This record gives sequence, C-alpha cells and structure tokens, in this order.
Amino acid sequence: FRGYCGKASLFKEIYNVRSHRAHIMLMVTGVHSLSELSCSHCNAYLGFFIVCAHEESEKWKEGSYLLEL
Repeated sequence: FRGYCGKASLFKEIYNVRSHRAHIMLMVTGVHSLSELSCSHCNAYLGFFIVCAHEESEKWKEGSYLLEL
C-alpha cells in the first residue's frame, strides 16, 4: 500500500491513536473519505483511517487503518 509519505500497511485494529476529522481525498485507487491518525501520547502523524471508499471495487478497505512505514 501507499500512504502520503510512501510505503504503508493496512490493519483492522490498532491502539493508542487519536483520530481526526474525516475529509475527502483523491487517491490513486479513487476517492476516499479519510481520517488522519496521530499518536495519543506524542501527537506524531501515523497514517489514516479509511472511513469510506467511494469506488465499489475499493469498498473492502472501509474500516481499515493504513499506517505509514
């Protein structure tokens, strides 16, 4: 997977993160509604939560966390 900064991995469950307000973003695979994630302790950027995939072929990603590597 690719995130904002490069390589990333997809997870279904993560801990110790803070989720920010969702926004719509155009990505290589289509339009997605994303919520950025940060560390709940130091507030460092970690990745994003995929709230909604607007392309039918990408719906399987909904509810997943994409963490930057």
